Amino acid sequence: MSEAREKPFNLVKNIALEHLPTVMRGVGVEDTEDNREDILALALNRLPTKYVTSGSGRLYAEMINNFMVQYETDVLASLTRAAVQVKSKPRQTSANGGGK
Repeated sequence: MSEAREKPFNLVKNIALEHLPTVMRGVGVEDTEDNREDILALALNRLPTKYVTSGSGRLYAEMINNFMVQYETDVLASLTRAAVQVKSKPRQTSANGGGK
């Protein structure tokens, strides 16, 4: 039965991944792999991690819901700051000749 258990995962990262496309559109950042990676890295480095293991039942669902309500605003603010930063200074890549 222990083989079916999932490894711990960072719930903050999951929240960030869920909101990343919306934030990028809202800020007007081009949706490229480099921009997504850079925004996530910048945003997640500014936020506390919250590792959880998957579980079953109501307690686990309540914990995730409570955490998301508590930290969703912080995640959105961090993503937005990171997206603005990436938009103003995109990563230079040799493949496309750099950013805008």
